[in-house]
Amino acid sequence: MNDTMTQILDHAGGLDARLYDSVSASLDHPDLIALRPGLVAAAFRLMKLVPAKYIIEKALATGQLDPGMPVLETSSGTFAMGIGIVCAEKRIPFHIVSDAAIDARLQARLAQLGGRVQIVGADASGSNVQVLRLEALQEQLRDNPGGFWPRQYDNPDNQQAYRAFARQLIAAFGRDLVVVGTVGSGASTCGTIKALRETDPSIRLVGVDTFGSVLFGLPVGKRALRGLGNSIHPGNVDHACFDEVHWVSPAEVYASTRRLHAEHGLYCGPTSGAAFMVAQWVRAQRQDGKTVVFIAPDEGHRYIDSVYDDAWLREQGVADTVLATEPARAGSPATAGGAWARFEWERRSFAEATGRDKPAGDALAQIRATPTTPTTPTTPTTPTTPTTPTTPTTPTVPATPVAAPAPAA
Repeated sequence: MNDTMTQILDHAGGLDARLYDSVSASLDHPDLIALRPGLVAAAFRLMKLVPAKYIIEKALATGQLDPGMPVLETSSGTFAMGIGIVCAEKRIPFHIVSDAAIDARLQARLAQLGGRVQIVGADASGSNVQVLRLEALQEQLRDNPGGFWPRQYDNPDNQQAYRAFARQLIAAFGRDLVVVGTVGSGASTCGTIKALRETDPSIRLVGVDTFGSVLFGLPVGKRALRGLGNSIHPGNVDHACFDEVHWVSPAEVYASTRRLHAEHGLYCGPTSGAAFMVAQWVRAQRQDGKTVVFIAPDEGHRYIDSVYDDAWLREQGVADTVLATEPARAGSPATAGGAWARFEWERRSFAEATGRDKPAGDALAQIRATPTTPTTPTTPTTPTTPTTPTTPTTPTVPATPVAAPAPAA
């Protein structure tokens, strides 16, 4: 037997030999992949399954959910898929309220898993589609008194679900790490860092947001990037967790997503591309030897007809965009602009960092308080708008957000 074959067999003998008792158990943790020295991807196949599984299993254990009653949620993204897989395994009915922005393939998969998907659209009042989705969900909860609503934005169990991921990071890297993650509901970043800081309070967290998102003090606007940012302030976003915040634009993110695949073979969606882009920059700035770990939330299959399609990129009109290669430092969130900006948040509250208070109330109250600007939901079968070439070039391109909140994930 030659040396190469011996090495292959030795490697195979050292592989993880766990046998999973369910598909969800095989999906509830990421692969940790070293892309280069000091830069690691925490690559989930379906990250939103982590809180879906934790929340549903806890609800069953505590009696909040009767196995014969449905799980009811509003979602147009991967949290719905996480619910679908867990409910299918446990033979629990589920009902997802969504809108026209839901990916057609995702909708089909949810139906195949035995779920009901209810699509709501804009009405004559011009109400925010999020309001319409939540009103439809409230109607379903009234019709199903024993139904369970996971409440991904405000349920603290969403954060708790990521404690196991934090333990995985500590086991792999010890205390010498920096975490970079996109922020939408806030649970993955805040839940992970809170658990990590129980071991070492000095571990840094870098959040990645997008222009048009209100999460870190920018005005609400139209957001082309899905899966990060928000038009409301979820209860699971704990601003005091963040050391640094970056705002990114579609052109740079789509290019970064494709570069992650082209250079490393890691086939992910644009939320992963956004985190990769910022993590590369963070790693280049650090001379302390700490490992920079970025959270890659899902795979790229939903984006094969958009981010990974050259013709689609050209249709968006940004194929020749000159890309920002580093962030512009903002003196305050109010001055963040251009294509890529960053701000030293320094673990401050929203009020301390921005000089103004967050809107009161939970996600439901905030959405209902949103002005009823007439909006027409988009109907893509895959993610929406601008995008960019496969490889970056140089300086910056402005990305000016326009008004209108985007649907919740």
